[in-house]
Amino acid sequence: METILIKCPHCKEEMQAPAGRESILCMFCGERIDLTAAGIKEAENNGPAADNADAGKCYENLNFILEHAGAACKEYSAKVKAFRKDSYHELFERYKEENYAFYTAVKLVLDYASEESLDGIYHQIAGAFIREQEAALEQVKKKNEKFTVQMDKNMFMAVYVLPSIKEIRGSRANELAEVICKEWGSSFKDSNIIASDYDSIVQGFKRKLCYVTTAVCQNLNKGENCEELRLIKEFRDGYLASTQEGAALIEEYYDIAPTLVKRIAKDADAQAKYIWLWNTYLAPCVAFIKAGRQEECKETYCGMMEELRKEYMPGRETRR
Repeated sequence: METILIKCPHCKEEMQAPAGRESILCMFCGERIDLTAAGIKEAENNGPAADNADAGKCYENLNFILEHAGAACKEYSAKVKAFRKDSYHELFERYKEENYAFYTAVKLVLDYASEESLDGIYHQIAGAFIREQEAALEQVKKKNEKFTVQMDKNMFMAVYVLPSIKEIRGSRANELAEVICKEWGSSFKDSNIIASDYDSIVQGFKRKLCYVTTAVCQNLNKGENCEELRLIKEFRDGYLASTQEGAALIEEYYDIAPTLVKRIAKDADAQAKYIWLWNTYLAPCVAFIKAGRQEECKETYCGMMEELRKEYMPGRETRR
C-alpha cells in the first residue's frame, strides 16, 4: 500500500497515512485530518518499503476501529440481559462472529503498529468506546436511567468487549485492555471495570463469586480487593462451604445472585439500595466474622438474600 507522510494540523505530529484517502483520524490526538489540506508532502524514502506498508495497514485499520466502535456495542443491553452461566459461551461466540471484522482490525493494528505509536493508539481506541458511551448517556435525561445505562455498559465491556480483545493474545492486547479499563474508570463515576478473558469469567462462575457483596463494595468505592469483600469470601469458602447446609446455600444463592445484581442496578434508587444493604446486612456480617460469630453472619447474609429475592425475584422460592 502506498503511503504519504503528513503532519497533523491539530497536534503537529508527523505520521504515515494511506495514499488516496480524503481524510483520516490522527493517531495521536484523535482529530480528523483533511488530507487535501493538511500540508502533505511525499513520503521520504528513508526506510524499507515494508515499513510504509505496515504503517498503511495500521492506520487503515485504526480508522475502521474508530469509526465502528459503536457498532461493536450494538444491542449491548439485550446482550447483558441474556448473560447467564449456561448461556455465556453461546452468547460470546455469537458476539465474536458478529464483530469479526472489528476485532480483526484490532489485531491488525496491534500487529503492525510501531512501538512509538502504541500509547497513542491505545488512547484512541479507548476514547472511541468512551465517546460512544458518552453519546448514549446524552440521550438519557433521568438520573436513574443514566445509572442503568452505565451499569449495563460496564457489564457489557467486562464480559464481551474486553474478553474479545484479550482473545487476540499477546502483551499488546493485554495492554490495550488495561488502558481501556483505566480510561473508562476515569471517565465514568463508579465504573471500575476489570479486563478478564473468557476463561477467567467461566472460572469465575465455577468459583461462585460474591456478586451481591462485590456490587455493593464497588458502588461504595471500596474496591474489588477491599478487606470486607475478602472476609466475606473467606467466610463463604471456609465456614459456609464446610457444611452440607452451607454448600447447598452457596449453590442456591449463586444461581440467583447475578440476576439480583442486574435488577438492583436498574432500581430507581440503586445507590440508596447499596447503602442500605451495606448498613443493614454487610457491615454487620463483617463485624460478626471478626468477632468469630460465624453462625450469626450466616443468618444475616441469608436474611439479606431472602429479602432481595422477595423484592426483585418474587416468583422464585428459596430453600432454608
